[in-house]
Amino acid sequence: IPADEAIGSVTADGAYDTRKCHDAIADRGANAVIPPRKNAKPWKTVTAGAVARNEALRASKYLGR
Repeated sequence: IPADEAIGSVTADGAYDTRKCHDAIADRGANAVIPPRKNAKPWKTVTAGAVARNEALRASKYLGR
């Protein structure tokens, strides 16, 4: 997707629950709709992608998968 085109959200399956994917999505200002993997652990919050992913992990543990 061209850099000048806005992205609202990116939806993917758990295979894309990686730091690189979350960081790339956050860098474009989009929301990642990616379920955390079954055995997911929180990431150290160094980047915006890690913060968003940790929030999704907390929500899935609270609400269920």
